[in-house]
Amino acid sequence: MEKIDAVITWVDGSDLNYQKKLKKYLKDNNTIRRQYLQANEICLCIASIIKYAPFIRKIFIVTDNQTPDLNNIKDFVSLDKVIIIDHKKVFENYEGFLPTFNIRSIDAVLHRIEGLSEKFIYFNDDMFLIKKTSPEDWFVGNKAVLTGNWVKSYNKKPIKVISQKIKSFFNMRPSYNASQSKAANIAGFNSMYFKSYHCGRPQKKSIIKDFYNKFPQRLESQIKHKFRNPEQFMPYSLCWHLLIKENLYVESSTNKLIEIEKSKKLSPEELSKLLHSIDTKKEVKFLNIQDLNLAQKETQKVFQNWFFKKLRQQTK
Repeated sequence: MEKIDAVITWVDGSDLNYQKKLKKYLKDNNTIRRQYLQANEICLCIASIIKYAPFIRKIFIVTDNQTPDLNNIKDFVSLDKVIIIDHKKVFENYEGFLPTFNIRSIDAVLHRIEGLSEKFIYFNDDMFLIKKTSPEDWFVGNKAVLTGNWVKSYNKKPIKVISQKIKSFFNMRPSYNASQSKAANIAGFNSMYFKSYHCGRPQKKSIIKDFYNKFPQRLESQIKHKFRNPEQFMPYSLCWHLLIKENLYVESSTNKLIEIEKSKKLSPEELSKLLHSIDTKKEVKFLNIQDLNLAQKETQKVFQNWFFKKLRQQTK
C-alpha cells in the first residue's frame, strides 16, 4: 500500500516560555487567552488517527520547541508513529521569519518535513476521526478526496470585498473563507472556489513543492507575517485548487462531517446530548469541535469522557 502520513500543527499557549516569546510581538496580551490556550485536544486528535486510520504510516506534530504530554492516551494506542518536528526544521533557510505565531505561515512549509510521504493528510488539533476510515476516504488512486462544495469567489461579491477592507483597516482577524478564495484566485479560479470545512485535508507534496519552486516569492511573502494577515492565502486550499486544475481530485460531500462551533457556549448537558446524537449518525466519520479550550471544565470533561469511551471500544 502506498504511504500516507498525517501532519498536525500544534501549540501549547499555556507554556510560560512560549508566552514570554509571544508577548514580545503582541499588542494585546488578551490574545493569549483567546487564541493560544489549549485543552490538550492534541492527545485525542492523535489517538483518533491511530485508532480510526490505522493505515497512516507516521504522524508528524509540528511545534515551536514543545512536546505534547501524551501520557493519557499511551494505554489506549501505540505512540510509535508519532514524530515531533520543530519549526526550525520546516523553516530551514527561512529562520529569519521565526518565531512565528501564524498558522497560515506554518501551513505553507509543511511540505518541507523531512521524510514526509507524497500523500499526506493535514489536521488541526481540533479535528477528530470518530469512525474507521480507509485510504479511499482520503485518496482514490492518485486523486485527493476533497470534502467541501463550490461557492462564489469573494472577488465576485462586492459586500465581501468591502467587509475585507473594513477588517483590514481595523486590524480584525482575517477571514477563513476569504483566504481560501484568495488561494483559488492564485491557482486561476476567479469566479468560484472549492470551500473546505474543518476536517482532515489530503495534500500532495509534489504539487505544493512544484508551485513554490516556480514562484519562490509566493512562499516568502506568505511566511513573512508573524500573525494572520489579510494578504495571506490558505496554503492547503492552494494545494486543493492546484489539484483541481490538474484533475487530481474527487469531490466529497460534507455529510461525513459534523462541526460543533463555539463549544464554549455549551453546557455539559448540551454537549452530552449533541455527542449522543452524533453516535446515532452512521455516516459521520469526521468531527470538529471549536473553542473547547474556552469551554467550562465540566464541558471539556464531557467531551474527553465521551472520546475515551470510544477509544475503549473495539473498532468495527
